[in-house]
Order: sequence, then C-alpha cells, then structure tokens
Amino acid sequence: MKKRPPLFFCIIPLLIPLFAACAGSRPAVPAVTAIAGPPEAAEIPKPEDKTTEPPLEAILRRVKRNGEDIQKYYTLDGDSLITVRADINYCDEYDDAYDNEYNIVYDLLNAAPLGETRFRVEFTVEEKNTQVQRIDNLIWELEPGDAGILLAFDDRFENSWADHFDLFDRYGAKVTFFVQGEYCSFCTEAQNRGHDIGYHTLHHLDLRKLSQEAFLVETKSAAGAFRSAGIPLSAFAYPFGFSEPWMHDTLSRDFAILRGYGVSFRVYNRETVREGYVSSKALDNIVFKDDELFDRYLTLMLRTVKFLGGSSVVPLTTHDISDTANWGIKPRRLEQVLKTARDLKLNFYRYGDFAGE
Repeated sequence: MKKRPPLFFCIIPLLIPLFAACAGSRPAVPAVTAIAGPPEAAEIPKPEDKTTEPPLEAILRRVKRNGEDIQKYYTLDGDSLITVRADINYCDEYDDAYDNEYNIVYDLLNAAPLGETRFRVEFTVEEKNTQVQRIDNLIWELEPGDAGILLAFDDRFENSWADHFDLFDRYGAKVTFFVQGEYCSFCTEAQNRGHDIGYHTLHHLDLRKLSQEAFLVETKSAAGAFRSAGIPLSAFAYPFGFSEPWMHDTLSRDFAILRGYGVSFRVYNRETVREGYVSSKALDNIVFKDDELFDRYLTLMLRTVKFLGGSSVVPLTTHDISDTANWGIKPRRLEQVLKTARDLKLNFYRYGDFAGE
C-alpha cells in the first residue's frame, strides 16, 4: 500500500491557476519617473507700497527743502507785525484719515546768519485738525532774483537829496524822487546819476478839497516843462496819500503809475505795480521814533520781501534826509536800508522801470 503525500502538497496544484488568474487582472505598474514639485506660482502684481513715513514728517521734510512749490504769504497783526506763512494740504490715497491741512509759520526776524548768503530759519508746522505742532529749522540760501524795493523821496528837499548821491552810489541804489513844484536842474542831475523823477503836484495840497479845474492845475500844468527838459515823469505821488477813484482815471492818462502813501506794509509784484497804483510804506522818523524799533522792523520787512521771492516788490517812502526832521529819515537809517537791501540781494527799482513794461 502506497503512502499518501501530505495534504498541503495536494492543495498547491489547485491554487496555481487561481493565482495566475488574479495576476492577469492587475494593472501594469508604470515605469518609475522623477517626482517634480508643484508648479511655481505666477507673479502677482503688488500694489504700490504705502509710505511708512507719518504725514507730519513728510510735511516737515518738504518745508525744510524750502522749494518754490510752497506758496508763501504774509499777514499783519494788530501791531502791524509781519508774519510769513504757508498752507500745505496732505492727502494719502490709501487712507482717508490722512487728508489734512498744515499751517506753517516762519520766524524770519530771528533768522540766524550763517555767513554772508545763508540763514537758519526756524519754522513751526501745525496740523490744523489736531493742532499738533512741530518746530524745526531750514537753511535759507540767498540767491539773486526779481524781488526788490521801490525806494522814493517826496517834496522839495533837492539839496539834501543831492548831498547823498554818493551814498546811493556806494550801495548801487537807484531811487525815485517825487519832486514838488516847477522843473529844476536837480531833476536832470538826478536822472544823469541813474535815478528817476516823479511828480508830486505844484503846492502839495489835499487834492480832495479842490475843484476839478484847480486839480488839473496842481497835477498837470507843470508837467510839460519837465518833459520838454527830457524828464518823462512816469509816476505821480498823491500829497498825503489822499485820493479818490476819479482822480486815478484822470491822471492815468498822463502818468503810468500812481502812488499813495501810508503806514501799512504792502508787498506787490511786478504785474500789480504795472496795473497803475501802489501804496507806499512810510519810513519817516515820526513813524519810527526809536532806532531799535526801526532796525527790527526794517529787517523783518526786507527779509519778508526776499523770502516771499518771485517778483515781490515793497514800496518805501520818506522825505528829507535828516537827523531832526519828523518827515524824513536819519542818514544812519537810510544807510541801513541800503545795506540791508544789498546784503539780501534785493533789487533797487525805480517807478520808471515799470512804466514801459
């Protein structure tokens, strides 16, 4: 009797076909390839970076540059103290909270000289909404430009004026003499020295109180003799500064520029001077009885004109050149005017300089 193999070996032949069938139904394994990472993200345009500089800092930086993009102006308080100001709007396109106005005040009176052509000027910036203030300094460089002064002398002080021709020459100053009365040789002499002659009536009367006929005699009757002598008389100055609108209409036919007179500081530009009427600031001793006050106010006036820049012009008027005359200017003060104007690189204008423009 044969011996039977173990049961395990009997089952194997039965399982082989089953394994073969299962293997045939399995999908083929693909060849192995290198695995790549995810595709790079496309470049997405970024919005412009919002500045991280606080608005007040941006305003301070702009004011320190002291560029022509800042439009300056001046105000007068009750004591006629001059203050130079500017207004700047700051608008942030990313944040409506930063839409504010800033007020700038410049301290020109106390500007510190840094050599002959530079000043350190302190300024204050105030945010209008919050009233937050910051104080800083800028460097003011003096450069030649169109800003200047219109210096004039009125009445009949020809001998005193002629005595100071050399003083005017020393500072390169050209001025206008508004003479009263008839033509005299002083007019030709002054014109030959480079100065200008204007007219100031026959007898220095209040023109408002005259008849129209008397008005014409006072203002026009003597003009022909001047012009025949080669004196053009481009400008006319009202006695005491008093005038009425109808007078402007009448006199503008014979004089290119008409001038008033007063104690207020006014700055014009070349265009407004050419329009035909200006009011001039008095420099007389009776207005400034204290030398220190005169020096301070003069410094502030002329620095203001220069700092405003552009074609800014300030008309200034006095009469005699004398230490004792109420209606006149001390020689020392006159020299201070001329020196300060020259040092600030201001131009000396004559009224005739604007008549033909």
